[in-house]
Amino acid sequence: MSQGVITNYKNEVISQNQAKPPVQLNGFAKLFSRIPTTLHAFLYFSVMGLLTLIWALRVSRTGLRFFWPMFPMFGWGFACGWHIVLYFSYNNKIQFLSKIRERPYFGAFFITHAWFYISVSSFLIVINVLFSRFPWSAFAIIGWGIAFGFHLIIASLMEPQNKPQVKPIQTEEVHYCSKCGANFTDRPDVNFCALCGNKLDE
Repeated sequence: MSQGVITNYKNEVISQNQAKPPVQLNGFAKLFSRIPTTLHAFLYFSVMGLLTLIWALRVSRTGLRFFWPMFPMFGWGFACGWHIVLYFSYNNKIQFLSKIRERPYFGAFFITHAWFYISVSSFLIVINVLFSRFPWSAFAIIGWGIAFGFHLIIASLMEPQNKPQVKPIQTEEVHYCSKCGANFTDRPDVNFCALCGNKLDE
């Protein structure tokens, strides 16, 4: 085999075994890349830490122990948490969220609805427990829960029902280099590795 053929074959094998580049986020999705999300989270925790420090200093002077920073924590926390959740879904950090976002009638809008329903409902429960014995938060949670349930049902019904048939898995003989791990399954006639020069397993 000539030197030119070996060189071309080596370049082909290298290109086939290189890792795929990461998916680039475009448009609105750029807001949920790593750097904007990290900066948002850092700013949130820094400001909340400062407010907590101010509260602690005032408690030592005035004796008023009501934890007022909880209101900005929850208020800003709704947006910051939403930012982090969508970061996980857009960057495949949590497969469950990524699969929901990729479904045509669910997407980021459904994840946003679910996040705000859960987080705001939690806030209402905390406020209800702290300031009232009457469970008024249950009315808001149930009312919003009905709307969220409709969202879930409608999105599920609108998805196409004709799912692709799952083909049985066909096994094939794996042909690879035992030294460098290069895959030659699609080239069963090759008996040596152009990457390392090792003789391939029979």
